[in-house]
Amino acid sequence: MYFESPVKKYLLSLLIVSSFLNAEETKTMDPNDIKMGPVLHKTLPDDLLNRIKSVTDVFEIVDGINYKQSVNLYQRDLNPEANLVIYEEMARVYKEFCETRCSSQVERMDVYKLTLIRSMFKENEVLQRVDLNSLSQQEALSIIKSYKLKAEPIAVYSE
Repeated sequence: MYFESPVKKYLLSLLIVSSFLNAEETKTMDPNDIKMGPVLHKTLPDDLLNRIKSVTDVFEIVDGINYKQSVNLYQRDLNPEANLVIYEEMARVYKEFCETRCSSQVERMDVYKLTLIRSMFKENEVLQRVDLNSLSQQEALSIIKSYKLKAEPIAVYSE
C-alpha cells in the first residue's frame, strides 16, 4: 500500500470522507479501514498524465508518492480530472509559498499539511486540525487564504 509511512498515516487519519450511501453524512475514518478500489480507468489521456507528472514533481519530496504510484491512484479515481484540479491548486499554493523558504522537510510538510487539509475543510477549520512544527500562525493563515477552491471532503464508497 502507498500509505505506509507514519507521516502519510497521520495525514490520512485527518481526511474527512463522505459516505456514498448517505452523502449528508461526513465522518473521519481510520486510514487502515480504507481499502484501495479497483482500477476504473485502464489508461488516462496524455494531457492528464502530463498534469499528474507536474503535481507529482511538486509533492513527491513530501509525500513519497512517485509518478507511477500516482498514476495508479488516479486510475482508481471515479473522477480523476476533478481530483487532479484539487491537487493542482494545492501545488500552486505550495510552490507560491515555498519560493522563498521551505528549505527543510519540516517546513515542506507543514505547507503540505495545510494545503491538504484546506482542500477538505473551510478556512476557519484548518488550523484546529493541523499541528504546525515550523510555520507561524500568520504564515499558516497566509497559506490557507491562498487556496481558492471550495473545500471538498474525500469520498469513500461502501461496498
